[in-house]
Amino acid sequence: EDPVPVPQKQQSIRDYFRWRPLPWWLCFLGGIFLLAKLQLVYNDSPCAVLGTQSPVTVSDIKRAFRTLSLCTHPDRLRGRLKRSPTPAEERRGEILFNRASAAKDELTRVLKMSRKKEVRCYEGELEMAVVAFFAQAGAALGSLGVYDYLDIAKGLAWNLITFESGFWNTVMSALWMAFVLRLLRQFVAYMWRMGVIRGTLAVVTTVVIGPLPTLLNFVLLPVVRFVAFFRLAFSGPELPPVDAGAAQPTEEAAQADTAQAPAQRSTASMAVATDGPSRNVLTQRRKKKDGDEEREARNQDLLTKGSDEAAGRAADKAAVADAPPGVMPEGIWNCVRRYHKDPVKARQAAAAAVQFDILLILTKPVIPLFMLIALGQVWNGLFSSVFIGHALRRWVPQMSYEAHHLLVAFFGIVHTLLGVSASQVEDYANREGQNILHLAWSWSFKDVLSVVHMCQLGALVTAMSALGNEPSYAASFASGIALRIALGRDSVRGLGATKVAAAWLEEQLRALGISMEAADEVVAYSGQGIGDCAGGPFRMLFGDGPQAQIAATLLKVWLILIPLTSSLQWMQRAFNAARLLGKRWKTTRFVQRAALAGLGLVQCLLIANCELNASNGALGNFWVAMLFGCAGESLLSTYDIRGSVRQILFLVM
Repeated sequence: EDPVPVPQKQQSIRDYFRWRPLPWWLCFLGGIFLLAKLQLVYNDSPCAVLGTQSPVTVSDIKRAFRTLSLCTHPDRLRGRLKRSPTPAEERRGEILFNRASAAKDELTRVLKMSRKKEVRCYEGELEMAVVAFFAQAGAALGSLGVYDYLDIAKGLAWNLITFESGFWNTVMSALWMAFVLRLLRQFVAYMWRMGVIRGTLAVVTTVVIGPLPTLLNFVLLPVVRFVAFFRLAFSGPELPPVDAGAAQPTEEAAQADTAQAPAQRSTASMAVATDGPSRNVLTQRRKKKDGDEEREARNQDLLTKGSDEAAGRAADKAAVADAPPGVMPEGIWNCVRRYHKDPVKARQAAAAAVQFDILLILTKPVIPLFMLIALGQVWNGLFSSVFIGHALRRWVPQMSYEAHHLLVAFFGIVHTLLGVSASQVEDYANREGQNILHLAWSWSFKDVLSVVHMCQLGALVTAMSALGNEPSYAASFASGIALRIALGRDSVRGLGATKVAAAWLEEQLRALGISMEAADEVVAYSGQGIGDCAGGPFRMLFGDGPQAQIAATLLKVWLILIPLTSSLQWMQRAFNAARLLGKRWKTTRFVQRAALAGLGLVQCLLIANCELNASNGALGNFWVAMLFGCAGESLLSTYDIRGSVRQILFLVM
């Protein structure tokens, strides 16, 4: 008999005026904007490099450059360090000096062009660019009439019917459009259920009330997660409250069900039946592996059973005891302290469901390069994309939860080593007479997308596993970047083993037709008496006083909380796995967890020793952006981001 559907509870008008944060997708889009602004305004801008406060005059530029040259110019490093600098230190100082010189020239040029005595460092150019983009897009859409849209639809239908673009491209395009239309239909249905009045009211109250609690959650969550880890470690797991998980029957309902149930006779005096399948056969049936279709359906159910459909599936979740929660509990503390009764199975189920997303996110930027190395050419187009997606989904074996974090850390190491765009690889493949592909990484918008990809990935796994305080994927990616920064330190690069390994790697890449350019400029950093006497975003904001150093120290303490929490979590799990060494898969799991704990500790040591109150190279700035991504992932993990909105954003990115 079909269960009686549970009527959905309508929100009252007062519910829209509650103290609650912004919707997760607004936080996600806002994070993209803020990360781009962080790089353009507070890392790479000339004012941030020189550490000059706005507005800037010619005398400010000369004074800041003169001060910064005292600890960067190779001829002045001897007096700064009180000893002869090493060749690596001279090279690092030269890189930072050249960067400061370029910033001085840029600011001087801007002053001359403005014909003013002073200019502001930032006048909202990024915000104005976003507004102008939407204004142009709205004007372009508004200029089209009904007949224009009909002509576009007719042309599209004609191309699909006549196969003008080829058979395979037409078929793949039709499948792709069907997928996009399905997602849009789900999103429109979700918005339609809200209604016009409630939807408008939700938008207004969200804009007015939402930013403040969102900001408070963003700042406080690293501290909350750090405290929650120690409470869990010393006092054991705390089960989620009733309203945090699946719908559970009340005590009155349970007593009513017990009273209505007929009394059952005791089976103690019954003889054991000998007919039918034996116990071993039943055990084998229970252990029978699911097929590909069953696994795919289960993974898709985990990916889509999110907040968009949570209200409609409340009745189904009440009947499934092991179903992960579909609605997040109220309050960040309740979100963080959620704990599944079988965390290992919950993590592995989430890992199985999200593996394709992880592989697609990590390998998409480097697939053109691998294709060029293996095949000598780059295949582009929809058919190759579908083939690559099928290969990632079907041919890559299922990896464990720990292996996913190790894979993320590995790509954090090679992300900037393989810094080349797909268009550059395609241009190189189409050229003739050139045998070397030069790889030169520089910060771009795809690096911003790498950060937000890690944020939504960690939030997605948290929602599927119903575990509120898990190691951060962004922290794992950042640990890979930190390892590369550590290998680029002067003390490490001067070792004989490091020089031999670097020479061997360069030789192997040369044999493949690849050369890494500007590697020294990428890993350049300030600290240990070089580049730390002036410059930096905090001096740009607070001036060259104690306030800048205090702000940099506070930010460093805040940034280290989530990586430190993740490292301690991996250490605890490695210790638990060490007690079970000798059993099946326990050794592999122990090695994976110990490696992640080691990478995390290296990162924490690097954060403690880095100089934020100075100007650093591109890799250091990208690493700081990924550390901010750890806090962003922590915030998104308090939402259930599954559903059509996440699929649309993932598709667009």
